[in-house]
Amino acid sequence: MFKNKVVLVTGGTGFIGSHIVDKCLKLGAEKVIAFDNLCGSTLDNVAHIMDNKELKKRFQFIKGDITNLNEIKPAVQEADIIFDEAASKLVVSLKNPRLDMMTNVMGTFNVLDSAQQSDKRIIHASTGSVLGSSDKPMREDDNPRPTTTYGISKLAGEKYCMFFAKEYGVKVSALRYFHVFGPRQDYAGEAGVINIFLSKVLTGKPPIIFSGGTQVRCFTYVEDDVNANFLLLNNKSTIGQVYNVAAKTRMSINELAEIIIKKYAKDKKMKTIQGENRMGENFKPIPDTSKIEALGFKESISFEQGLELTKTWIEQDLKRKK
Repeated sequence: MFKNKVVLVTGGTGFIGSHIVDKCLKLGAEKVIAFDNLCGSTLDNVAHIMDNKELKKRFQFIKGDITNLNEIKPAVQEADIIFDEAASKLVVSLKNPRLDMMTNVMGTFNVLDSAQQSDKRIIHASTGSVLGSSDKPMREDDNPRPTTTYGISKLAGEKYCMFFAKEYGVKVSALRYFHVFGPRQDYAGEAGVINIFLSKVLTGKPPIIFSGGTQVRCFTYVEDDVNANFLLLNNKSTIGQVYNVAAKTRMSINELAEIIIKKYAKDKKMKTIQGENRMGENFKPIPDTSKIEALGFKESISFEQGLELTKTWIEQDLKRKK
């Protein structure tokens, strides 16, 4: 499928985006373009490609912003396949909701608009934050109840995708991520709780728990989310459809902290620190994933395996930065 194809990955130097770039190169894409403004990512995530003479021949990095139509349109028009991973993060939305709206709404619109009247295939990255919380697992067609500006903006982007698919024939599918973790996720920021907790504990510092820690999370290793993107890409029936994707691991933030301290802290009596309550916190964002499972999706990396792989990467990265 990738032979003689040009692939564009917006947010291509980011956490998930860089893993998608890797897989596209591995599958033999003629050219893979990583388009990113580097606001929430780093070229370190694609350094292994730049250092490989053979891979570098088929790779291009473009520094640009999807909110700028003049910058993103040429890249979209060159590509045959587009993985739209560029997005503002939840923590950005709390501090700068206007930037969040511009990235997640205008940026998505620009990608879709640039792909009109073409045969391009698009997989758009959405989020479970569009659904909010519920006492029962939430399906894709349940009434969305986002509790943050991030969830609102991502829902708007998702709605634009479905509109462009129905009215303009744009071949786009949307994939809702839930609490992805793994190598290359920033552990020094405010998003990605597993990586943050691991980096704290590995350096002898206690994890900080916000909003009480009873909130439940569905942790999915990054490789499985990448595989879900390609599952949708390879199935034409997914065009104009939205899919929840998540592994079966369900645990509270308090339970997560306890596991990480028990497994990796030198001081087994380490106590967590209670932080402030966060605005719009989702306490039960639990998805029903039967729709994507009907396509053949299943978890390939267990939570325990993923945790160990992530811990090893963080240890190596901390040493490198020293």
